[in-house]
Amino acid sequence: MFIRFKGITQFSSGNLLLVAILLGAVSACTVIDKQGMESFASTKTWVLLPFQNHSGTPRAGDKVEEMLATLLRGRGVDNLQVYQYQNKKEEIWSILDDKHRQEEALKSARQGNFYYGITGSIDEWAYKTGVGGEPAVGLNIRIIDIPSGKVVWSATGAKSGWGADTVSGTAQKLLDDLLSNLEIKGI
Repeated sequence: MFIRFKGITQFSSGNLLLVAILLGAVSACTVIDKQGMESFASTKTWVLLPFQNHSGTPRAGDKVEEMLATLLRGRGVDNLQVYQYQNKKEEIWSILDDKHRQEEALKSARQGNFYYGITGSIDEWAYKTGVGGEPAVGLNIRIIDIPSGKVVWSATGAKSGWGADTVSGTAQKLLDDLLSNLEIKGI
């Protein structure tokens, strides 16, 4: 509501509060896209494969993998194993190469007779620069039918939080949103 006082237009305190809330809502947003099957059998063997870390934050992939394992088990995936890197005598650079680790893990999953593999990438894992320092996270997740090698479900999303939020907390909320339509059935 505007108040006109001797030729000067002012905002009422209620309007200022509304504008502040709307600006805050715009600053903490989420963008998500999903495709593929929505129902998976919990009785099948699942393996959590390494994530590729495209962010500038070291070990962000490890953090996402741990959160994702917990969320999947909470959704009923009891038969989930986390891929453990086999220490072969390789050059150090191949061990640090996330894409190489992901490919090696997929080969190992095929040999281990797993049915579903879940993997993905981290595109952003940081606090925005500026006064608010809001957390920002960008993730991609894929479920792979291991025997055929086909991607049967995928989701991608980005989320920014509020100034008091943490990157890990924002990532967990985004992961939960990404998995929201994933139905795990006990067959």
